[in-house]
Amino acid sequence: MPGIVDGRSWLTERSRFLKEELAKDPDSEQRTAMEAELAAVEQELALKRRHWRRWLFWGGRIPE
Repeated sequence: MPGIVDGRSWLTERSRFLKEELAKDPDSEQRTAMEAELAAVEQELALKRRHWRRWLFWGGRIPE
C-alpha cells in the first residue's frame, strides 16, 4: 500500500541521513540538534530490534 511508512526502514534511513549530515561539519547549533535526534533514533532502533527478537523467541503479535 503506498503511503504507509515502515518504522524500522524510516528510522534506518533517518539515521543514515543524520550521520551523513554530521560528516559535512554543520555549525555547533545544528550539530547539537542532529546529535540529539540521532541518539533518539538509535535508541528507537534498538527498541525495534529487541521487540523483533522477543516476538521471534516468545511469540506474540507481529512487530511493527
